[in-house]
Amino acid sequence: MGIRWGELGLERIVGSTPPAEGNALIASLSKREIPSLYGLRGVAAIIVVVYHYCIDWKIGDFPGYYSVTLFFELSGLLITWLMLREIDTSGKVDRKQFYIRRSLRLFPVFYVVWAICRMAGPFAGSWAYLLYLGDYYTAVTGHYSILTSAWSLGVEEKFYLIWPQVAVRAGLNSITKILVAILILEPVYRWLLTLAGHEYYTHFAFETNLDPIVLGCLIAVLAKQGWAPPKWMLHPLSGVAALAIGVVFWRSAELVTYVLALLLIYAVCKPPRFLNNPITQYLGLISYSLYLCHEYTSNVVWPRLFGQAHRLPPLLGVPLEILLAIAGATLLHYAIERPFLRLKDRFHPSRARLSAPV
Repeated sequence: MGIRWGELGLERIVGSTPPAEGNALIASLSKREIPSLYGLRGVAAIIVVVYHYCIDWKIGDFPGYYSVTLFFELSGLLITWLMLREIDTSGKVDRKQFYIRRSLRLFPVFYVVWAICRMAGPFAGSWAYLLYLGDYYTAVTGHYSILTSAWSLGVEEKFYLIWPQVAVRAGLNSITKILVAILILEPVYRWLLTLAGHEYYTHFAFETNLDPIVLGCLIAVLAKQGWAPPKWMLHPLSGVAALAIGVVFWRSAELVTYVLALLLIYAVCKPPRFLNNPITQYLGLISYSLYLCHEYTSNVVWPRLFGQAHRLPPLLGVPLEILLAIAGATLLHYAIERPFLRLKDRFHPSRARLSAPV
């Protein structure tokens, strides 16, 4: 399954990772564990949970769905970087092991949660979600369910079915051009669909949500070519300004995508303290399980414990519901996710491992 880059005449294009001296991005990505990684995931996951629960309790709305954009960017950055490191080490991308790792990382918890949701009764799009087609199901039908959050997994998995095939057949220069072309054409495609009356479709479908993942991939490819973030990008005020711009112009998905990319680069290069404390680290550890199970908690577990109506004050009910979701995610992580993550580590190229799962 592995294709050697040398067999395709690409060894002179790929080369080795440039020295990390003076390049905070490469230095951080080259570490066995990126200090801010778990914390970033934890914050993003809990924002998604709070976003959904605030809507359920009718206490307000905010653009918490952009946390999924951050997940996409982080995924593209890390997975592409590990692929490039694997090429440095062995001269190829072993696609068989790549897909084994992805399966062990995602499938066990997902299918356990799917089965638990199904046992609670038939839910909208259950068979589509079983096949990782929840993105298209939601985009086409507009129906939500207790597993709607898994639409993003459908987007990611389709992308990673394609991305390794592209990576082994093109050099860094060609890959860069492909990624930039997607970033230019994707907003145009969404705009055309919106003009045609299909705006809702653009929020969920695979081919309309590529730019965040692609942008993460591009950051990894540029770093591999020696790009270093300019000093202004790593200044604390730049992070504050980027966050402020994102808050003010949150209705512009394209702008927020790039703002979050700036914040991601800053967090990787200069890990903030608030991302590296026991709480955010733990939330990052269980983030995948939390992301999958929190809607089941609010739609099935909470009503069975407290009834269908929200009888508690929101300021008490929402925190209790969050704690309940965290408890369920903790059980899923240690009972299901963790054993398979240990098994997954056996399929990592030894020099390309990160202690945090990707």
